[in-house]
Amino acid sequence: MNISTMLKKIPEMIRNKDGNFAMMASILVPVIFIAGSLVLDTTNALSMKTSLQNAADSAVLATTSQLADGKITEDEAIAYATNFFNGQISNDASAFNGFSATPTVTLTKSGTGATAIWKVEVAVLGSQKASGLGKFAGKDTIDVAIRAASESGSDGEDRSPISMMLVLDRSGSMQWASGRTTTETVPKYCTRWVWKPYSWRQETYECGTTTVVTDVPKMDVLKEAVGNLVDHISASDPTNEYARMGAAAYNLETRDGDKLGLTWNKSQVSSFTNGLTATGGTNSADAMEWALQRVNGSGEINEHYSKNGSKAPLKFIVFMTDGENDFGRGNEWKTEQADKKTKDTCQAAKAANVTVFSVAFQAPKRGRDLLEACAFSAKHYFDAQSADDLLKAFTAIGKEASKQVTRLTN
Repeated sequence: MNISTMLKKIPEMIRNKDGNFAMMASILVPVIFIAGSLVLDTTNALSMKTSLQNAADSAVLATTSQLADGKITEDEAIAYATNFFNGQISNDASAFNGFSATPTVTLTKSGTGATAIWKVEVAVLGSQKASGLGKFAGKDTIDVAIRAASESGSDGEDRSPISMMLVLDRSGSMQWASGRTTTETVPKYCTRWVWKPYSWRQETYECGTTTVVTDVPKMDVLKEAVGNLVDHISASDPTNEYARMGAAAYNLETRDGDKLGLTWNKSQVSSFTNGLTATGGTNSADAMEWALQRVNGSGEINEHYSKNGSKAPLKFIVFMTDGENDFGRGNEWKTEQADKKTKDTCQAAKAANVTVFSVAFQAPKRGRDLLEACAFSAKHYFDAQSADDLLKAFTAIGKEASKQVTRLTN
């Protein structure tokens, strides 16, 4: 006879006048109390399991996010997950008698650099004391084992597809010194006296090599920054089916050779930028307008839909200058029109939900004001006062645009 059947017979036994009642009661009463104890212990076990699972889930999600964002190192990850779990469970510990929980953290990494995918697992054995009657039934503790796992992914199911246009300044000032220097090994020349017909004369000859310090032009820093940005987005889209990039360069005009349409082959953007030369004045209006037309066109949506099924890719423009629109003396009205047209394009971009990042690279005030007005929000504007600042700005943009999304995998 099982416990459920016995419990149903209790009312019948109470009504029974036979002499067997006392004997049956002596048998069943302990069983009833043991059954009640088991119900209590089962409830406690389920409650403890829920608390442990919630804490472990939070710990693995937080740890993978920190790893993906580069905020903690691989060596710090296990301690971070353990401490996070303990912090989460500390509020619930007092609810259980004799509570203890031991997390075991396992960290797995695949890929390198921006392609790295982190998997964090937390296995926990939780324990609390059994109820008094539970101990009578031969069980001193209630033990529960749970597991949680999370993975930082860069695959397409974890983020929205993106389209990004770069609008890059190639005016003459981009050939100026960036403030960064480098060393070069160059031929060394010496002089010596030699006898020529009728007289001694000095001649110069190569006599080894020497190291000299040279200034790095702004354009070279920009090329490095764009390369880093392209590498970051390419790493998040190794199959070339979720991210498209293009570029437009400008000085006083934007010619056909200054335009690269959006493409799945993102390495073309690096090649395009590496081929730019700095010359001429500054007029950002036409390049910005062309970039918005490309990134916001219906054809771009069709490209994504045919490749990844998305009808709503995230849209970005990265607008960069080291100067200000300037047509020269006597053409101030053209300069004003260029500023106005650029701002109008930026407003149209915002209205179309295109995120505009703007980067001022050692730019004068009017140039900075224009870029601030164009940025999607204050956090999308970067005032780069040094070469390192420019590199950091483009890296931050790359991370934001192709942000890895963390998901639970257990």
